[in-house]
Amino acid sequence: MSKYIKEDVETMLIHHKENESKLTEIEIKEEEYKERLEYSGTVYEDDEREVIENMQIAGQVFDSIHSNTNKISDKVSSTVLNYEKELNHINKEDREYLKRQIAKLNIDKGKLNKIVVRVKNMIEPLTQEEKFVIETYYMRKSKWDYVEKAYFKEFEKYKCVKQLQTYRDNAMEKMLNIINAGLSRNNNEATA
Repeated sequence: MSKYIKEDVETMLIHHKENESKLTEIEIKEEEYKERLEYSGTVYEDDEREVIENMQIAGQVFDSIHSNTNKISDKVSSTVLNYEKELNHINKEDREYLKRQIAKLNIDKGKLNKIVVRVKNMIEPLTQEEKFVIETYYMRKSKWDYVEKAYFKEFEKYKCVKQLQTYRDNAMEKMLNIINAGLSRNNNEATA
């Protein structure tokens, strides 16, 4: 695995909120597919009285029937004929399709989860000021003049843009050291 560079970290930071939202959406979809899988192939049996009442309510009134033939629809006879069909409902979801969708979601979730956790891990050891600058500039996609005003509002002390960029640069150096931990040793061993 190659070392991460500043641009890699910036990309992860910029897309962090979006990745968190995608991760949440994937988890919701996975839960929905699992629920559908749980009920696929199950038989639901209605109570006899409910079936008959629902079938009678769904039927047409004789006065509203328009027919060019002499055939007249009878609510009672149609209820009797369709009663058995209506009594049992079988959920005919495609179980293999649902399993494939869940597997795809798990792969996507694994990839996104690594990125989200990696960003949280990189930000955790930063100072409060560094964390504020990184989150405001990258994750909220703010311009430096806004970061400057927001910093003053948050900490009640003025820092110019150049000072805030120094916080960013220090934070970036710390984050690169964290994310590249263990990689530099392997690269040095390979060159030795």
